[in-house]
Amino acid sequence: MNIENLKRARENAGLTQTQAAQKIGVSDGTYKNYEQGKREPNGDKIVTIANAFGVTTDYLLGRPTAQPPTDALERLFTEKSFSALEEELLRKYMELPHEARQAVVRFINDATAKALQRKNGTAPQKLLVMKRSLHKVSAGTGYDLNDSDAWETVTVKDTDDSRKADFLLEIEGDSMETTFHDGETVCVQQTPCVEVGEIGVFWVDGCGYIKELGNGCLISHNSSYDPIPLQGTENRCIGRVLGTADVIDD
Repeated sequence: MNIENLKRARENAGLTQTQAAQKIGVSDGTYKNYEQGKREPNGDKIVTIANAFGVTTDYLLGRPTAQPPTDALERLFTEKSFSALEEELLRKYMELPHEARQAVVRFINDATAKALQRKNGTAPQKLLVMKRSLHKVSAGTGYDLNDSDAWETVTVKDTDDSRKADFLLEIEGDSMETTFHDGETVCVQQTPCVEVGEIGVFWVDGCGYIKELGNGCLISHNSSYDPIPLQGTENRCIGRVLGTADVIDD
């Protein structure tokens, strides 16, 4: 497989490596190995990748007669009917950096809420747009958090915890029950340390955990799980868990 064409096709499709892996049904590590040339997908998987990225298998294989992929927006405009103004707005939005896109979404949410208020005569629910890691943090056996581009944007209700938070994480596992539950999204305030007894997000030997900080260990609230010792490990605190976030239309 031509790894330059693979990367170009993914980027033209507007996907991160993590999103691409999810779309074609492989792990993050497997997909990264594809782009680094460390692993070759089989024939069926090449077809799956081509369909997911909107290119031909010939292009992925680097054959001279293959046509390069068209821009994702151009394909969208071809498949759907947009006015000239709508096309211009979409192009400008796609050119914006992540933070600017969040500001646009906040503006749209605010304008929509005000329009509903005028229509229904009711006070709108205040909302925030925040970033959430695509990697779930483990309330169990640990999870890799080391992917800088693995973020998505979600809308949450405006609360004290969400306003104070720097980012959101989704929990996977049951080791913090009954304090936090599998599938819940938590608000995290970035900080290099927390006090003993506080719940935080911790990186230990390459895996991310949500646990209570104990004396030299990380403590689960579910008694079925043993404490995780910190001595002799590479570890750091990522942030303090403030509480759960109320995600809208997750």
